[in-house]
Amino acid sequence: MIRPCVLIATLLAAAQEAGVDYKVVAWYDRADPIASFKYQAYDVRKGDYTPAVEAWVAMMREKYPGYEVVVRDVDLAREAGPTERRKVGAVIHRELLAAAAAEGVFLGVSGRDAVARAPRPMRLPPVPEPLRYLPTVPMTYGQNAVPYGFPVPVPYPRPHP
Repeated sequence: MIRPCVLIATLLAAAQEAGVDYKVVAWYDRADPIASFKYQAYDVRKGDYTPAVEAWVAMMREKYPGYEVVVRDVDLAREAGPTERRKVGAVIHRELLAAAAAEGVFLGVSGRDAVARAPRPMRLPPVPEPLRYLPTVPMTYGQNAVPYGFPVPVPYPRPHP
């Protein structure tokens, strides 16, 4: 019987020889791929991808045949992107597009193309100035009367007897 630590070391060495830096495990329900899409990324260089993950993948494939489970190797040297995180994200994005295609939804623009294009500036019509609160013509009565403005009402001139 092979000891677990020897098995882990063997798997780690085999993955590093193949140029695999990360492994991405993605799974989704075939009946509703987009809503049920889930993923997990494992850094092979740190030893995150263990036999327990492989056992989980095998269990999912055996016990839940309605689920699609895929394991993708990520070689950072072959992926395009400015950072490791974006390179791993590109692999996850491709798996999401594949899951969407399984449901019949085809997206034409890749995430890399959407990020590369700068958004166009929007040209909005000018906003009109708000109406003045006070009237422009002072409301007065008589020659030397004090102007009354809103909210004070203008006195109503009454005829004298």
